[in-house]
Amino acid sequence: MSVAVVRPLSSRRPLVLALGAALVLSAVQAQAAEAAEAASTDAKTLDRVTVSGERQERDPSSTTRLPISVRETPQSISVIGVQQLQEQSLFDIDEVMRNTLGVNVSFYDTQRPLYYARGFQITDFQVDGLPTYSGNTNQEYDTAFYDRIEVIRGANGLLSGTGVPSATVNMFRKRPGKDFDASFSATAGRWDYRRMQADVNAPLTADGRFRARAVAAYEDRDYYYDRYHEQKSAAMAVLEGDITDSTTLTVGYQMQDNNPVGSTWGTVPFFYSDGSDADLPRSTNMAPNWTRWQRDTHTAYAQLEQHFCEHWNLKVNYARTGGDVTSVRVYGSGFPDRETGSGVYLQANKGETQDTRDALDVYLSGKFTAFGREHDVVVGGSWQDLETITPTIAITYPSDWSTCPLGGCYYIPNLYQWDGDISQPTFKRTGAWRQARTTQSGVYASTRLRLADPLALIAGARLSNWSTRTHNFNTAGEYTTTTGSYKVKDEVTPYVGLMYDIVPDVSVYASYTEIFNPQNYKDKNDNLLDPVQGSNREIGLKAAFLEGRITTNAAIFEARQDNYAMLDTSVPQGSLPDGSSAYIGVDGTKSKGWEAEIGADVLPGWRVNAGYTRAKVTRASTDLLYANFPTHTVQFSTQWMLPGAWERLSLGANVMWQSEVEGFNIDNPVYGPVTVKQDAYALVSFNANYRITDQWTATLAVRNAFDEKYWANLDYNNYGEPRFVAFTLRWKY
Repeated sequence: MSVAVVRPLSSRRPLVLALGAALVLSAVQAQAAEAAEAASTDAKTLDRVTVSGERQERDPSSTTRLPISVRETPQSISVIGVQQLQEQSLFDIDEVMRNTLGVNVSFYDTQRPLYYARGFQITDFQVDGLPTYSGNTNQEYDTAFYDRIEVIRGANGLLSGTGVPSATVNMFRKRPGKDFDASFSATAGRWDYRRMQADVNAPLTADGRFRARAVAAYEDRDYYYDRYHEQKSAAMAVLEGDITDSTTLTVGYQMQDNNPVGSTWGTVPFFYSDGSDADLPRSTNMAPNWTRWQRDTHTAYAQLEQHFCEHWNLKVNYARTGGDVTSVRVYGSGFPDRETGSGVYLQANKGETQDTRDALDVYLSGKFTAFGREHDVVVGGSWQDLETITPTIAITYPSDWSTCPLGGCYYIPNLYQWDGDISQPTFKRTGAWRQARTTQSGVYASTRLRLADPLALIAGARLSNWSTRTHNFNTAGEYTTTTGSYKVKDEVTPYVGLMYDIVPDVSVYASYTEIFNPQNYKDKNDNLLDPVQGSNREIGLKAAFLEGRITTNAAIFEARQDNYAMLDTSVPQGSLPDGSSAYIGVDGTKSKGWEAEIGADVLPGWRVNAGYTRAKVTRASTDLLYANFPTHTVQFSTQWMLPGAWERLSLGANVMWQSEVEGFNIDNPVYGPVTVKQDAYALVSFNANYRITDQWTATLAVRNAFDEKYWANLDYNNYGEPRFVAFTLRWKY
């Protein structure tokens, strides 16, 4: 690792609404005319539609709900399937994102990961198309539940409503199939890593009309941080039935409990007290052994699919997610003395949060004929409600803690001999609490119009309403005030794209998408700022050659946010009537660049993928993100199933390289704010899979094989993961 320190020296809304209405009306009228014409000539007997857990029709797109493939979608999309998850031992979403083109992975601390795409943070995580992400409770997704994971880069406001123009991560749950199947795996790895996973699918009737699936995983591990230990349990049960030949009902329940102790909160010092580079061990952990950061989430969900009129489908998708977070944590500050290890102190806090999220999505999709061509249309609506309850916690410090300006603190006598064995403060609820509620609803419509044999227009629009507020209650449990009330009404979000087939296997596209993000800031006149407006412009190429053995994708993009709130320095801080500071909306926060990806079956059984992303981010100097983006990233992967006598063995490798990054205004005890630079580095991973028999497979996976020492984050400085080795034995029925 090499780190260098630089010393200091909507006027279009009616049009969009009209477009959406025209699309829907044209579809309905054309379908009605076609049905009337058919009825007046002869009666037609429809083919019987059989619905099962196996996909019979093309899945709806994660961007428009239209039945279009990834290649037919005018945006950049990466898909990670079960085979890749198993071959590379990718057990959680963090490991998946590290292997996704165009995604930068960082973290604040052990339990707060950070993901960025095209210069903006990814906060839109969905399961089966419904939003699930919460900054409090739902962040660490186990991959045992999912059949595939899609990452759609750019703004996805047509279906998401609010958010940022970074990316959408859509995880698709495993569903029951008609035939019996089962698998079990056990994994052991570095840092006493232990994991078990089971997946059982069973028909409940002889014909598979009713079926069930159960998935469970358990994980127990230490980590490269001193005193860190985590236990994680996850389980899912799904029932599915074909109620009629055209009606399928799915109900399920899933839970995940992450229970770590010794979890980190805060940073690892860059510098000694004399201003020189500290270069502390990667195992450095300020946390005492009684800290913890537990997250427990559970989701009940139901899905109804109704097929009718041969090409028309109605889908209803509902989920209710509850989550509880309890964190007892300490934040380390200061600069250690090079000789004595003194100079670092701890401050403690406790947080408790309960989240309840309801999400509903209903849409109708189908085909209609107009102007001699067949087209697709979707009309839908969605609703989400998130309630967060946060009690107020009082802290009482033990006698061996000191008093600091911001409260109690503990001075570590010698960081080099720190074992985390200190007295724990006492935490107690005061009786006061807050109830925050955020609600979003919207209606949307999208269509694919085949303008000519090689040309298709994909367009749509969404009309959204959004509101938030917080009720405050005193120690007696009595309501006192409502704060943070804010509403956004009739916000229109357009989506438009063109796909043109140059030849049957080569297409070019252009797209423009938008998204908005409410912000609860006021200007110097005490007026609320309008929402942040995000957008993504993109032109690209998608191609497949030699019957799909070679695929290529390339795109040029610009993602931007306008009206982004920044502190208004023209007036004193705290000058508003309620004592808060004034902000001003700033345009021009943007990321421009291009990306390219190629995949090729070089030989039978040998697959190679390579990708490159260049993204240059421009933002205000006072916009602190606590993340550092490289301008250039390269990702390479290969998987080779050996021929002949070695056909049971496959070998794989992955390389992630990124250019240098900079962290600005990093506090140095001698030189003041400095700029920290980290040189370019590469992370290399290997895997080997050996099929012992038709039922048993052994997998060896090595991440960061050359044990590169690097900073995962410079603005919120923490080390990245050292070399990790895991061995998995997998059985399949």
